[in-house]
Order: sequence, then C-alpha cells, then structure tokens
Amino acid sequence: MDYLLGRFAEQAIDSMNADEISVLERLIEMQDPEIELSVYEGYSLGDKDLDTLIALIREFHDFPGAGR
Repeated sequence: MDYLLGRFAEQAIDSMNADEISVLERLIEMQDPEIELSVYEGYSLGDKDLDTLIALIREFHDFPGAGR
C-alpha cells in the first residue's frame, strides 16, 4: 500500500488543499487491509471524503472500474 499511496501522493500533493491533505493523512493512518479492500475492490470506507480520495487513487493507478 505504501507504494501505491506514495506514487499518488507524489503526483497529487501539490494540487491538494489542506482539507484534502488531512483526508490523505487519515487514510495513511488506517490499517492496510481496510485500504486494500477499498483500493483493489472498490469497497466503501464509510466516509464520503475517504471514498472520494480512494476513487482518485483508483483512477490514478488505472484500476478496472475506476472513473476513466
């Protein structure tokens, strides 16, 4: 997960506002199994802001079913 989140953060961090960075920090603090289900399978984390961020990460990495 560190690699996937790190690559996304490197690309996106400069265009993120303080609130978006806070959401990214919350995501990074979560347990990997929760993040993996959300990133790999598209499961909701039960939080609109986290789910929006996951959608961006899935799109960035071109996962099947991601918004492109």
